[in-house]
Amino acid sequence: MNMKNKSLCVANWKMNMFETNINSFIAKFNSFNLNPNVKYVLCPSFINLAQLNTLNTSKNYFLGAQDTSFNTKGAFTGEVSVNMLEDARCNYVIIGHSERRQFHNEDDLIVNKKLDLINKTSLIPIVCIGETFEQRKNGKELEVIEKQIHAIYNNIDINNDLIIAYEPIWAIGTGLAADIDTITTMHNHIENIIKKMYENNCNIYLLYGGSVNESNAKSIASIDNVNGFLIGSASLNPLEFYNISKIL
Repeated sequence: MNMKNKSLCVANWKMNMFETNINSFIAKFNSFNLNPNVKYVLCPSFINLAQLNTLNTSKNYFLGAQDTSFNTKGAFTGEVSVNMLEDARCNYVIIGHSERRQFHNEDDLIVNKKLDLINKTSLIPIVCIGETFEQRKNGKELEVIEKQIHAIYNNIDINNDLIIAYEPIWAIGTGLAADIDTITTMHNHIENIIKKMYENNCNIYLLYGGSVNESNAKSIASIDNVNGFLIGSASLNPLEFYNISKIL
């Protein structure tokens, strides 16, 4: 699926949104004059994937998962495989989010295993990377990002679109979005690393995530290689999510 001519607006609802909330969200969302230059991706909890699929009668959005297992099947209580996500009509899946790393001890090797399995399916991975405040304070942010990319994409073939969400960990859920110079520097750095690894054989699609809201989205979207957003709390409000998408 070639997405280079469209921006991507991804709603990561995390552990929020009950069935009634989702019904209300979609009713409101479908009433908007949606941006034709944007692909909308909604990522609910696993138990609400079927509900969102059923509600998508207008085909206004794509379905995404917030994570997947690095195993395909078996005795892995609580896990959901890539094939199960395909069966649930998912199009996208987020992997490597800092909250998975922080609260579930996931590392780049695990993200690499997940990416390898995803690439054997029709799912499109959204790979999250980012540095901590301490790493940035010590001037290690470029080194950290390069190590993450090389570890995650080790022995991974990419033939089409490659989506990376740069989410500085210190900006997630804090209300402190990275400034324009920081995002520009980091996105350029990421793009250069990927181009060297894959010799321009893929479309690089860079999203920014980390306290994106209506107030800062316009300035962030003005950066040349920001191709969309991975949005957390602001995506819980259909009007705010829509208003952010209009900027892209």
